[in-house]
Amino acid sequence: MIQDIKKYNVWLVYVCMWVFSFFTVWYTAIVMYYTLVHVTKSGYASDFIKNISTLSNVPMRSFYISIFMFIALFCFVSIRPKLKFFYHHQMIPIFIELGFSLILMKNISFSATCILFIVIADCLMYVDKPFDRSICIILVFLAYMFSNYGYLSNYIPMISFQEYLSVYNSRTQGLLMGIEVTLTNLNIVLFIAYIFLYLQKQMNETQKFASLNAELKRLNIQLKGYANLREKMGETKERNRLAREIHDTLGHTLTGLSVGLEACQVMIDRDVNVTKAQLGILQESAKRGLTDVRRSVDKLKPDALERYSLKEALDMMIMDYQKLTDVTILYLCHLPLVNLNADEEEIVYRVVQEGMTNSVRHGHATKIYVSIAQADNNLIIIIEDNGQGCKDVNPGFGIHHLTERINLLQGRIRYYGDKGFELIVEIPMRRGENNG
Repeated sequence: MIQDIKKYNVWLVYVCMWVFSFFTVWYTAIVMYYTLVHVTKSGYASDFIKNISTLSNVPMRSFYISIFMFIALFCFVSIRPKLKFFYHHQMIPIFIELGFSLILMKNISFSATCILFIVIADCLMYVDKPFDRSICIILVFLAYMFSNYGYLSNYIPMISFQEYLSVYNSRTQGLLMGIEVTLTNLNIVLFIAYIFLYLQKQMNETQKFASLNAELKRLNIQLKGYANLREKMGETKERNRLAREIHDTLGHTLTGLSVGLEACQVMIDRDVNVTKAQLGILQESAKRGLTDVRRSVDKLKPDALERYSLKEALDMMIMDYQKLTDVTILYLCHLPLVNLNADEEEIVYRVVQEGMTNSVRHGHATKIYVSIAQADNNLIIIIEDNGQGCKDVNPGFGIHHLTERINLLQGRIRYYGDKGFELIVEIPMRRGENNG
């Protein structure tokens, strides 16, 4: 708000400079014009000619030229901001203004040099490059210094403003000269005020830029801190992801291998061939688990989901787990598992995998019930067993990270251990949004 007021003040002083410059030019020209008319009509022409140092060529025409040049200068300054050519050639309009001003001043005997104050103000306002601005200001300042009647009258025939006043009595001369001096002084005061406000505005902008630069440095430091924090969080997230993936694959596989090897110990004395067949199954399961671990490190989803559909992957996992553990698994799916997003497919696979693993590892269950259904727009997964159960269920690493995954999908997980173990998961279905 303060910056806007200061800009408005600079603009207001600039407008006042134009107004008082017009009054000065108009007053000087009208006095000269009226004096010539008065001398001609009163018959004092011969006396006037004797008192002046020289005689201009066409004195009456100078009045019209001076007024016309002021209007032309004002019109040019008004339309200049709309001409794109001058955006790239900012010194040219200053030279044009200087030319208009010199012609104007020449026709009123260089009595209104205040018009050059406007040209200097335009140098400050419209010339952006410091070097170009300095050149323009120096040229205009030199023009102001040499726009002196006493100096130029030796080369250009002119009648001074004081000589025009010589036809009047002393009282009238004093009044007319006093008005001219007052207008000149007002123009000087306005020019000084403009320079003061302009410099103040520049200082404020410099301070503002310095403040913004300091703020930018502070934000850069803060941003670097955020970047480092994000990198550390990314590393932590990646470690958790790898731990989660390895737990899902190794935990499931090793649980099956442990139970299967225990069965082999019991069967080896009874039937060697059956034991060998069981060991072959365990070997294949170990290979698949190793493959899943490798794919987890490569940030890929389970190998079964890479090669098969979700339905086929679940059927194969349940069948293999039954062979490994000798646990009866009753699996029922009430909907076609198609058009699911990749993250939804993986979470379904991991929920079933974690549920069966926990039933065998912690509950020592002999029967597991797996059900997948749909309620409204939610996918419901229920896994329950006939194991030992636990009244106070303390979620371990697997359940903890499974909960994190489900939360990412805006889902919900519940588990109970009163009679056996029951795991219920609800996941909102997006129906293949990511797959098109």
